[in-house]
Parts: sequence; C-alpha cells; structure tokens
Amino acid sequence: MSFETHSGPIRSGTVREGAQRNTGLIVLSQSFDSGSLAGRVVGNTDTLIGYLPAGAQIQNILIDQYVAATTGTTTVSVGTTSGGAELSAAVATTAGGRFTGTSTAATAAAWQPASLLADTPIYVRCAVGTATLGAGAFAVNIIYVQRSPDGLQAPVAG
Repeated sequence: MSFETHSGPIRSGTVREGAQRNTGLIVLSQSFDSGSLAGRVVGNTDTLIGYLPAGAQIQNILIDQYVAATTGTTTVSVGTTSGGAELSAAVATTAGGRFTGTSTAATAAAWQPASLLADTPIYVRCAVGTATLGAGAFAVNIIYVQRSPDGLQAPVAG
C-alpha cells in the first residue's frame, strides 16, 4: 500500500462532460485513535488531530468506543477549537458502540462549506467523569468531501 497527496479535489467517473456526465468527488476521512484510556483521571483531554481543507463539506462524524469504559464514564466531542464542540456535541460513550456526531442546527451549519472557509483545525475532547478509568478506547472518523475554496462543487461545469 502506498500514500499519495493531491493539492485539489479529485473527481472520478468515466464521462466528464455533457448531459451524461457521471463524475463525482472522492469521499475522504481523517481519523484519530485514543489508544488505551486505562488510568485516565477525571478531567478533559483535548487533542488536535489535523486540519480539514478549506471549503470541505463534512458528511459524517463517527465515534467508535471499541473498548467500553470501566470504573468511570466517558464522553467525546469534536470541535474546531480546543475544548469546543462546534462539530459534534458531547456523546456519552461509556458503554461502547458506534455513535454518529451529535447534531444541532449550529453543528449542522458548521459541517457546510460556507463555514469551513479556511483550513480548519479539528480537536477531539475526551471527558472522563466520576472515576479513574480501568479501561476504554475510542476512535473518531471525520468523513468529508473536499471542495473548491469558494465552497462550490469542483468542477462546477464539465
């Protein structure tokens, strides 16, 4: 397996022009894995996980608590500022499982290209409550489509 970096939106399809055009933009993701949370004490940990490109449109935020928390509780939120929850309000993840980013009108607006006009930092907050954790681990996946910096679908026409 190899990695490749592109500087702009990638479109894919067999017919790129005309009424039968079938090109679309590639769906991308950025991920964060907390690793073991065993021994984490009550409090918040904020981690900068990367940046979304200007004009991106978030399709979904998935939070997988793949090791249930023990002895304490966990919540996870995603924001554009340290400690923020602009992209996903706090989700109680203690019991484990898959959670979709908690949406409000404000978070839904923050997922749109008009809100991501510059390269945007992404922070994940893990809040541990009630007691020091005996176990726990989670992953966050931000799924997005890269857009042109002006927020328009790239390319606009054929």
